[in-house]
Amino acid sequence: MAQPSLPKIIIFDTTMRDGELTPGVKMDIHQKVRLAKLLEEMRVDVIEVGYPGAIKKDFDEIFLVSKEIKQSTICGLANSKLNEVMDVALAIKPALQGRIHIYTQVNLKHQSKWAEEHTLEAIHDSIGLARNYCGDVEWSAFDAPRSQPDFLCKAVETAIKSGAKTISIPDSLGLSSPIEFSGLLNMLFNRVSNIDRATISVHCHDDLGLAVENSIAALSWGVRQIECSINGLGARKGNADLGEVIKAIINHPNYSVDVEQSLIDEASELVSEITKIINQSVG
Repeated sequence: MAQPSLPKIIIFDTTMRDGELTPGVKMDIHQKVRLAKLLEEMRVDVIEVGYPGAIKKDFDEIFLVSKEIKQSTICGLANSKLNEVMDVALAIKPALQGRIHIYTQVNLKHQSKWAEEHTLEAIHDSIGLARNYCGDVEWSAFDAPRSQPDFLCKAVETAIKSGAKTISIPDSLGLSSPIEFSGLLNMLFNRVSNIDRATISVHCHDDLGLAVENSIAALSWGVRQIECSINGLGARKGNADLGEVIKAIINHPNYSVDVEQSLIDEASELVSEITKIINQSVG
């Protein structure tokens, strides 16, 4: 009898987008294309190239990478402002497989009924617009750990109803312990009635050195996408390290991953060459 296949974990690389938030790191269009081709060769599922609504050069970079890459999904980031969604929709137009990634602040400064309704409306409208241009829409609940649980559940439910295929729960400030982050995910999986209609993702920052641990722990709650970066590049202390995430999944008895492990060191060296930042964990 054939062995049942293990659940596949989707690998979402944000080296080119979140990685550029590392102090002193900027990549030009040729470097991004070179890195994207290597990520495609590695069979990385989703490549997030940039944030055109915030950084003008990212539009051209996403557009060119979308032309060059055929196997991986090419992704751009937007907040829930409609003009930013359109920036990404136009930038990924040449892609065989494109994704619009929208984020919304869910830790509201003023928790009023009006603020909640306004935010839920922005989630609905931005995802609805994105769906007119792209069938693959991801929505991120920015600052989810510090948001009000009842509102967070409403926001996730609204995003799924509006057509988001992937829901990302980020530890945006990297301040959650594995117990705290697992508790947040457990709450969402138990309280959001339509959560089974979306792929749930995590995006963990490494401020406490727990990004990889939190990402892997999340899998046991039903998470099936991990967002990470080569050499752990990213804002402040960085993101979950792609190489460490891949190795942890490969060594895990319950999950599988398609990424080619033999190319991880080559990718690490290329990113070190581009950024002039040596990855201390290599070797």
